[in-house]
Amino acid sequence: MLFGRRSVYSLLVWVLVCSGCGGARVSSPPTPTATATPANTSRRVEEPAGGAPEWRRGDRWTYEWTSGSERGTRTVEVVELATVNGVDYYVVEVGATSQQYYTRNLHYAASVQASRVLARMVPPQPWFVWPLKPGARWDYQGVFEEQLSSKKQTDTFAVVGMEQVTVAGGTFRAYKVVRQGDHGDADQYWYAPDARWYVRWIGRRGDVQFEEQLQAYRSAP
Repeated sequence: MLFGRRSVYSLLVWVLVCSGCGGARVSSPPTPTATATPANTSRRVEEPAGGAPEWRRGDRWTYEWTSGSERGTRTVEVVELATVNGVDYYVVEVGATSQQYYTRNLHYAASVQASRVLARMVPPQPWFVWPLKPGARWDYQGVFEEQLSSKKQTDTFAVVGMEQVTVAGGTFRAYKVVRQGDHGDADQYWYAPDARWYVRWIGRRGDVQFEEQLQAYRSAP
């Protein structure tokens, strides 16, 4: 998207679920005024429908990532449960000064750095609609806002089934979800109830492709 190749990947993981680039100055995470409408190392397994997890301060996930010839690790950690404009959010730290805001249903709301909102989705983007169940589908229409630009966005999501996924952090039963954006971007990600977050993620933004796999998971005491 922007700057050099490393910066491209840094931007992608900084906004975990942003699929568009987009002028509006933003000052707070958005209030979820709309909801979505339900519309290798892996092998298929059966699993009942799964409900939304409850995150706690101190939950932490470490991922190995690759993007082209580059690779590294990153850690995300729940650092706060905040209420903004009457809406409850999980605040997830993705760097020394960077945070992401998620609703209690794990809908992506905003990215913040040094107490300043850099990007947000209006309404929050539903990467999950609970309970997860193979065959479930939903659509999203919203606006991706950055400080100097905004862009309308339409996504389609589908839970294509359950798979057993083996990564460095272990072997998990996971729901495989696919997302297709209207700007040519796409994602596949595997949500594991035992890890309470994704354990594998493959994405494409334009000609940039990347992958993350769970290296370690620590539940809050």
